[in-house]
Amino acid sequence: MTKEWAPSTWGRNLTRSPDWRLRLQGLELLLTVNGRTHRANVEEETSYRVNRGVLWTDIILHPGDARGVKADGLPNDHGATLTQALEAALVDKRMREDVAFLQGAHQTVLHWLGLKAQRERAAETDRRWITHEMQVALEAARPSVDVTAVRTRMRKPGVQAKLGQEATALALSLSQLDADHRSHWNALNAAHTERELQDCKDLFDRVESKPLTEEQARAVVCFDNRVQVVASAGSGKTSTMVAKAAYAIHRGFVAPEGIVLLAFNKQAAVELDERAAKSFERLGMDGVSVKASTFHALGLRIIGKATGKTPDIPDWATDTVGGFRKLTEIIDQLKDRSPTFRTQWDLFRFVFARDLPAFGSKGSPDVWDNQGNGRTLTNDGKRVRSQEEARLCDWLFYNGVDYRYAWHSRSGA
Repeated sequence: MTKEWAPSTWGRNLTRSPDWRLRLQGLELLLTVNGRTHRANVEEETSYRVNRGVLWTDIILHPGDARGVKADGLPNDHGATLTQALEAALVDKRMREDVAFLQGAHQTVLHWLGLKAQRERAAETDRRWITHEMQVALEAARPSVDVTAVRTRMRKPGVQAKLGQEATALALSLSQLDADHRSHWNALNAAHTERELQDCKDLFDRVESKPLTEEQARAVVCFDNRVQVVASAGSGKTSTMVAKAAYAIHRGFVAPEGIVLLAFNKQAAVELDERAAKSFERLGMDGVSVKASTFHALGLRIIGKATGKTPDIPDWATDTVGGFRKLTEIIDQLKDRSPTFRTQWDLFRFVFARDLPAFGSKGSPDVWDNQGNGRTLTNDGKRVRSQEEARLCDWLFYNGVDYRYAWHSRSGA
């Protein structure tokens, strides 16, 4: 929109101002004097000046500049409308900046919310767990929008009206951005677990000779990229591992050749292999098999594939009893070769071999004295009141210090 001002004939005659015309186009002032047009940016407050006099208002473009130009003779009431128009132009410009900023922020937030919703829908459609890595990746991609600045601009007069319905949508998007996403993802995983427990009940009931317990089934369904199951001996860890492999194949998460069941010793690995074969047969998964191995064997295969040569591993390195025997042999050899090692080893065995009890606890006594008090025995046979005292006595004894131990009780013993 263009607005124009011009001096009155009377004002121009009284002020002896040349004929001029002033136009405001957007944020640009155009002053035409004697056929020549001069320009100034309204945002640059030093590029123009509007002076209100007793009767007339004058306008100076580029005051203090050699190219400055003055127009006089504008009635004061017209000067007031000029000042209002200039202020309105600045307000409109700032409002347009605020609206553009808010619309840009809204698009940024919508993009991330759309990405998040897409990943969540894909997980539900593919019957997948929303993994820790997926959650971390989404959080890392979350835009760093200054929510406080956005809400401050939205409160400015006229901004919400300019935004229209988008103002309500933006407020909703900001609330969704600020939500507790981890709790939401946990809730989605919990709902996924309940669906899978129901939909795969037949598999969980038939994968082993007895149906899986609810805890076992939940451990199977929990398919994050890293899962730790803590369970006591005989509680069904092997059953859970086999069922997890069957479930992964059944849902198409992993191909059978991409699964390795690992155990700490050969016997456990053989049991895993046999249990898996029986479970797959029980489920009618003909021709399906997975690899069961020890950690040592897997490491050897990886080294062999990477280097083209498989290292020789002695039998004692994979046998618990043989390992202890070899360790004892190595220690004996070190003691024979190094007096320093012998000294340190003996000090460890005779003095520091047992952990001290928690501070304030009495510990378990080795013997009892005549008064029925529990005592701890030192390596040289003395009866002391605590393991801490026994540790000190043992150190003195081991280092050849001739010491005397005594304590004073209420009875003077």
